[in-house]
Amino acid sequence: MSNKQTRAPHPDRSEHASGAADRPADAAWRADADPTAGPAAMAAEVELAMSDLVGDANGEVVFFNDSNLRRLAITTDSAVVANGRAGAHRTAAGQDVSGFRFVTFDNGLTLYYQTGLDVVLRGAR
Repeated sequence: MSNKQTRAPHPDRSEHASGAADRPADAAWRADADPTAGPAAMAAEVELAMSDLVGDANGEVVFFNDSNLRRLAITTDSAVVANGRAGAHRTAAGQDVSGFRFVTFDNGLTLYYQTGLDVVLRGAR
């Protein structure tokens, strides 16, 4: 069962379209990365399913990279509807994510993460 929600963009977020032509060259996320693409593929990586991400009252999740991981892979069938760098913003849980990168999915969830982390999106298996 799918629970798709339509969400208006948050006023504190810089929005970018999710199409490949609209994606900024320095975007810190990418879809379906080739795991055999070279030395970067051997970097420390954690893989989570979209269902592992539990949002706050506004559907926001913050990934603090205290372990200095290089890559975070997320398995999902949800499409990216916006991405970019957050302006001045606090989540409903009170976390300051100003300047964090973010990815918003069509299921209403927004993931904030610190610069320097490579977020890779993989289709569900």
